[in-house]
Amino acid sequence: MATTYNQAALNKERKDKFILVVPTPQFLKEDVNRYSRKNNLVNPDSMQFSVYGSVVPPVAIPNVEVRYSGQTLNVTSHNRPAYPPVNVKFTIDNRFNNYWFIYKWLDKMQDDYAGYFNPDKNYQKGAVIEDQYMSDFTIYALDEYNKRVAQFDFTKGFPTFLGGIEYSYRDPGEIETQFSFAYSQFYVKLLSPE
Repeated sequence: MATTYNQAALNKERKDKFILVVPTPQFLKEDVNRYSRKNNLVNPDSMQFSVYGSVVPPVAIPNVEVRYSGQTLNVTSHNRPAYPPVNVKFTIDNRFNNYWFIYKWLDKMQDDYAGYFNPDKNYQKGAVIEDQYMSDFTIYALDEYNKRVAQFDFTKGFPTFLGGIEYSYRDPGEIETQFSFAYSQFYVKLLSPE
């Protein structure tokens, strides 16, 4: 049964109400174990990050100028340029699982033998590699009751950067870092809070 929330028109979305969910990509599923903590294993389930910062990219469809009857008209180009990578800031969990997940993904993508491609297959130069190293990223916007109200989907994504870790025994705050990911398409959905 759906719950209806009566809200004032002045209620606004908060910046700290976003969660990123990343399913484990196919090529990391070989290195998974729910119950063992080892350097060559990652969590087989999707990782969940409490994120902040620039988490949704700008959407642009450029105009095209068309000359007509001594005037210049603006019409749509019907084309979206490539989306820029998304930079995600997140807090590292107390077991470093979310940091390890992204680190291992980046580490394995650059491994010439055990990486994202099949070492027994002869690839042609410039060939498109299978998307086993990609995953669909989803960011959920939450309302004040922590119910999902909007969904931002990023298809065929993969990390391209993992930030450093800066910490100090004098600073009691949480350890934060960031990572960037590239992707192919971007979609938005509005959700009904349950």
